[in-house]
Amino acid sequence: MGKYKILLLLFLALLAYKTGIPAVNAVNEEGPSFMEMISVTVNCTTAELTISSTVHSTDATLVHFPTGIDMSSSELTNAVLIVVGFSREASGLVIGFNNTDAATARSLADAVKGSIENAFNTGFTFTYNSTETEDTYVYVSYTGPGKSDLTGYLSWLMDRCLVSNLGGFTSTFLSMSSEMEAFVEVSAGKESGSFDWIYYMAVGYSTSVSTGVGPHKIDILDLLNADSLAPSEHASQEGWFVSTVQFIVLSNETVSYVSSEPGLMNPPMQMRGWIVNPIPPQPPVQLMAQFSFANDPTPVNKLSITFSGLIIPEITAPAQLILLILTISATLAARKMLKKFL
Repeated sequence: MGKYKILLLLFLALLAYKTGIPAVNAVNEEGPSFMEMISVTVNCTTAELTISSTVHSTDATLVHFPTGIDMSSSELTNAVLIVVGFSREASGLVIGFNNTDAATARSLADAVKGSIENAFNTGFTFTYNSTETEDTYVYVSYTGPGKSDLTGYLSWLMDRCLVSNLGGFTSTFLSMSSEMEAFVEVSAGKESGSFDWIYYMAVGYSTSVSTGVGPHKIDILDLLNADSLAPSEHASQEGWFVSTVQFIVLSNETVSYVSSEPGLMNPPMQMRGWIVNPIPPQPPVQLMAQFSFANDPTPVNKLSITFSGLIIPEITAPAQLILLILTISATLAARKMLKKFL
């Protein structure tokens, strides 16, 4: 994973923040301060699968940045996000601002960059890459070398960013980081003018999938390099767990759900299970599903979904970026819709 791929991942994180922060804030006003999610996307037009495991929280005792960064400094008053990402080949830092001109944003980002480098123990100085403006938002990005011992660095980082008993989906972090294409992101987002940060941590990677018409069985536990998966006790809201697994298939052709492990939920008697296409998919999204633990935190020992549809690489790199952007939007829309079923 080179410099440009890590910047693509950081860009997608920016899109998720810009689209999702108001919705997350609305949820947190009335409920969970901690959520966790596994996200799996199969792109049939590139024969590529991307999986990530993410936790996020408004409670800084659970998820936070390493100590040494003043998250209430005046330089961050108009900041809306900070994303720090690492892979074996490259690293990246993006700081986003709202209601700030490009020159001021660059100056403010430069002012806090050093404390971020020290707190994350990068061992190097991030190199300025670019300043991008979109509407009232300005994003300042930096790049750096990779972390050859990504798993070892992640272990160190988890000790400094997560409460020790968090468990749940974070138990997949180290095993997933052993994949050669793995990436690690630690992020924070807020609204401009406030200091109510939401903290995120994610680990993921991309891999190829078999081509053909299928059926295609996606074994999610195998992808997580895990024997089982259980929610964190911190994800419980009045006995219901905001711990979900989201699955999306992108394709130019028709895609059909075949089966899943565990089976489909059957409301109101059986709420734990998969729900398929809770909202009508919009191309290129052809299939959307989500698994929920509901009110049953028992570990799952089998977690898979099988679909039929043609997988054949046919999309160029620029089109892949468009598809990934649409996927982020679809995932956020699904998260809002599926909340009604929990």
